Amino acid sequence: MTRRLETQGQDRVINFGDGTLPIIVDYRNAIKYYRSKHYDRAPGQNWMEFHVHHEGVLNFCENPRQLILNALFKAVEGDEFFPVNYKSGTHVDTFLARSCQKALDKLFHQRLSLQLVTGGTIYMTVWLNIAPYKAGQISPTLIMSRTIDRLMNKLETYNGIPGILNMANFSAQPAFENVVVRLNNLATLRLAFDIIYNNDGRRSALKGFSLANNDISDLAPLKLFGDVDYALLDLSGNKLASATRLCADLERFRAKQLLMAQNPITKLAKYPECLKPLKKNFEEVDGVPFDRLYKTYTPLSYEIDMECDGTRIDWSNKSALAQFKDSSKWHAILIPDPKQEFKKDAIIEYFFINVSPELSEFYPCYYKFTNDEHRFLARKCFDQFEHLVHNCNLQIPIPSLVSDDGPIPEYINERTVSYYLKMDVSSFKPGQVDPKACIVEAVQKCYNAVNRVLNLENFQQTAGLESVIVKLSSPKIVKIVLWIASKRFMGSQIVDLRLGSNGIVSLHSIRSMALLNGLHALDLSHNWIYCLSEISTFSKVPLKSLRLHGNPLCKNYSLPREYIRAVKDMFPSLATLDGVALNSNPGLAPQKDFLCNTGAYELTGERFLYPYLREFEDVDKRDNLIRYYSDESVFTLTCSYDSSRGMRSINLAQRLKWYNCHRRNLLKSSRYTDNVNVGAHEIMEVLMTLPKVKHDYISLQTDVMHYDDKTAVIYVTGLLRDEPDLLLAFSRQFVLKVDKTGLGLGKNARRLKIINERLSIMSPTKKQELAAFKFTEPTLDLKPKLFDDPKEENSVNVQECKLHVFQVLTNLRPRWVTRIVQDEANWNIAEALQLFNQMDSKNELPDEAFLPQDLTFNKSQQLSN
Repeated sequence: MTRRLETQGQDRVINFGDGTLPIIVDYRNAIKYYRSKHYDRAPGQNWMEFHVHHEGVLNFCENPRQLILNALFKAVEGDEFFPVNYKSGTHVDTFLARSCQKALDKLFHQRLSLQLVTGGTIYMTVWLNIAPYKAGQISPTLIMSRTIDRLMNKLETYNGIPGILNMANFSAQPAFENVVVRLNNLATLRLAFDIIYNNDGRRSALKGFSLANNDISDLAPLKLFGDVDYALLDLSGNKLASATRLCADLERFRAKQLLMAQNPITKLAKYPECLKPLKKNFEEVDGVPFDRLYKTYTPLSYEIDMECDGTRIDWSNKSALAQFKDSSKWHAILIPDPKQEFKKDAIIEYFFINVSPELSEFYPCYYKFTNDEHRFLARKCFDQFEHLVHNCNLQIPIPSLVSDDGPIPEYINERTVSYYLKMDVSSFKPGQVDPKACIVEAVQKCYNAVNRVLNLENFQQTAGLESVIVKLSSPKIVKIVLWIASKRFMGSQIVDLRLGSNGIVSLHSIRSMALLNGLHALDLSHNWIYCLSEISTFSKVPLKSLRLHGNPLCKNYSLPREYIRAVKDMFPSLATLDGVALNSNPGLAPQKDFLCNTGAYELTGERFLYPYLREFEDVDKRDNLIRYYSDESVFTLTCSYDSSRGMRSINLAQRLKWYNCHRRNLLKSSRYTDNVNVGAHEIMEVLMTLPKVKHDYISLQTDVMHYDDKTAVIYVTGLLRDEPDLLLAFSRQFVLKVDKTGLGLGKNARRLKIINERLSIMSPTKKQELAAFKFTEPTLDLKPKLFDDPKEENSVNVQECKLHVFQVLTNLRPRWVTRIVQDEANWNIAEALQLFNQMDSKNELPDEAFLPQDLTFNKSQQLSN
């Protein structure tokens, strides 16, 4: 269609409101072209207007403007083009442009048509010379230059690395409200890098670049920054598809870290091998050292797009599962966890509750938590998928403990977690994880040929199993592992088999045990075996040593002799049980420490017990112990030391007098109310009169007999030295009760007080005397270290703590917290808070600098409180 003069256009004034001069559109001298291949006069510096005629066919697309712009920039690839004042309409989109003759030539060469990725074609009308350009009008290149200069003046800390120029999602910068700037346009990217390179004042401070999410496919302009050592190059979320081009573009660029996730190149069959030419340029790729990149490779990070790949199976289309019966491809299991309630080990344990032990073995591979979902892959186990879909309804039971009184704890499933499958998400490729091969290799690594020991303890932690989960709690899988071991080492070559800490429930009917005819020692400690019958298979093996401690079956017997008799009945040749020789006077070794609840662990160490005992040792600081007691606390002391066993001396009687005068031995006195000390001050009067002592911390045995959210009962026994030649055995029982809650910055801390304490002084046994004070316990500094220790001031832990404290107090987003605390206050919390108050009072903090209000209370109240 030929050109024609248009005199009926609507004149208008375009004012951007940003201080630039308006553009006065006048169609009287404008020339209109539609589907033309040539134009007569070059527009020079004058403005031109484009009309994109999509006629509403794109209105049902998710982002019509994005589709049009993608097609437009593809058509002018390699030449500068900056659409100005882009307006979307129901049938026609419009924008202005100028000073882009090379791009205009390309558009006319295509007859002013755009090819969409959807396969359609749309046409444009171009009006040349609609307005003259005047100095002071909007200038895209000037806006872009100012934006980059502003970013260079505010380099960010990115992934813990300071000095990063953050150009991620560059087109979304607020300054580009009236201009379209795309770094996927090679000319625009080259212009951006020229601006950075020419900023000599700030370029030397650059430690890296973040170019994420810019749809970049060509990095040739990055060669400008070659032969300099940087810390980070973030290219994630782009459209880098050619390994050859990427390696050429980065040939001279060096950085410690390279981020490549969510690029088409990572989905190539030859990835990550195709990055080998860059091995000397980068130390890490996506957080993985280059030399380990192949070991930690996972299709979930690179090859599989969960939004597009595979067929979703959930409760609404269960019947669709049947079509994948003969598939050998990877299938994905996706378990939503938006609140991040479950760790990897926990969610896998819960998932395996429904995995059938009667069907094929199930090996989760390539586990990853991303997008608030636990994700892993599996293949060649269609019968298990059928069971999980049709029998278990794609639900994971979350058990809750009801009772722990009996030999077998009782659980109920109060809730379930729904999940879904994605079938055929990726083909199996050579070099990807093969569970059976990994198991064979791992078993080989666990064998010590010199001692003929096969150590499968905590088997999952064996090198080579990083990408596959081998659950020995599954009877079928543990059977396969032992069968591989017995075949590989011919049975008689294994003398000692260690299977501790594997969550094993049963070893019943494992035929491979018959091949282990040379086995003498078996370690099954710290598993989940509830009954001896579950290990009856080993009764045919002439075992000499067996370890079962740490299994629930030990609770089935009230007395040690009952336990020993039951085990001996099944294993008559046994000579050692749980490390104790079964001689004529059998007994079990005492347990060093016992925790009824692991939540009480810190109370038995530096949170309570050790500080208490050390302050008790120091008479000058003993009065500080008053903070552990309240007005309702009760303290009693008993002393049953046998003086006849010790060296008779006036000094001995003098030393014991301080204990005897406060003792409350009910067997020797009918006045049971005597020497019951109530209240913190009365208790301290007694404690201050006791002699100076030194505890043997190696001898301490601690039992936490009860622990919940309100109380704790701690029982500790051991040795102490009163005089160089006077050893005393002691025991202390503390009953702790929550005195106050809602403490600390997060309002989650609580304070406990001693409500009842009993101190007993006794005679030590001969065994205790022989082992007393054989080791020196290093003295620990009990003084709290906050922010006043110059040695700790610049440590990572302290700096992270400061950032967290400041965020809690101010409710600022992490980027603003880092800016104020690190960049402006140089890690001085007091100065940072003062700066925050000043900025807040002057309204210098925008609303987007704060976290949403429903996440915390009003920011202005935090500092006042």
